[in-house]
Amino acid sequence: MSDYSIWIVEYARVEEYPVSWILYGARNEGNTVLPYCYAVLQSDEHLIVVDSGFNMADYGEVLAKNFGVSHWQPPKVVLGRLGFDPDDVDTVILTHNHFDHAGGVDLFPNAHVFIQHREISHYLWAKGLPDRLQFITSATDPDLVMSLVQRMKDGKLTLTDGEAELRPGIIAHPAFETHTDGSQYITVENAHDGRWVMAGDNIYVYENVTGRGDGRYIPIGYGMGSLEKGLLLTEEMFTAVDERVERMVPFHALEMWDRFPSQRFEDTLHIAELSLRPGDHSRLTLAASAG
Repeated sequence: MSDYSIWIVEYARVEEYPVSWILYGARNEGNTVLPYCYAVLQSDEHLIVVDSGFNMADYGEVLAKNFGVSHWQPPKVVLGRLGFDPDDVDTVILTHNHFDHAGGVDLFPNAHVFIQHREISHYLWAKGLPDRLQFITSATDPDLVMSLVQRMKDGKLTLTDGEAELRPGIIAHPAFETHTDGSQYITVENAHDGRWVMAGDNIYVYENVTGRGDGRYIPIGYGMGSLEKGLLLTEEMFTAVDERVERMVPFHALEMWDRFPSQRFEDTLHIAELSLRPGDHSRLTLAASAG
């Protein structure tokens, strides 16, 4: 079994994001801060990112303005805080096709990219529908398709079909018809500390799992698929980690910085250190820019 060190890096945020988009039914609860993050996994053989962020250029910049994104930093800066370079990332795993998770593929030029083929085929189908139905493709950057075609030409694209082991101990699990039609979540099987779930946007925050005092899951508020399937998927992920909610990793949770050792930088962005494989060392004091 492999061992991975795991970090969550914040690369941007939305300062005023509707709570009702995070927690279904949370009407009249105003806005909250929503961090934009992705995961960094390192083993002796691989440097992997789960989701890619987006590029603040071209249509990515348009989408960022539409969603009120601020504080954006490129992977060169964000990964540099961990002592890594995006050129050294050999694997990018995309949980789904929304711009803030999949729009930064070109920023990792040497990586092999994995995404569910259903996510791409459904997107292309939906783009052919009348304009009145294009809410289905909202929050997506059409340039991703061009990026994936180039990766295919370079032999660096795998369109997965359901469950698959992508790298040793890194397993993709289908989450179809939930947040998006071809969404997936990722499990990391560590020899030294067990299983972690990289949930992507199948949960936004821990409260989607823990509920509000009654132990009932709360669906995410912004999604394209079935609420019921989303709830059943939450149960699947929760039981996969033996009901240890701290092993479920959402990519938009402010609580991340309190649940795990973390560091805040002068630009107010954060990194959280979730797990260190045997022989690895903490990265939290590397950057002189720490605030």
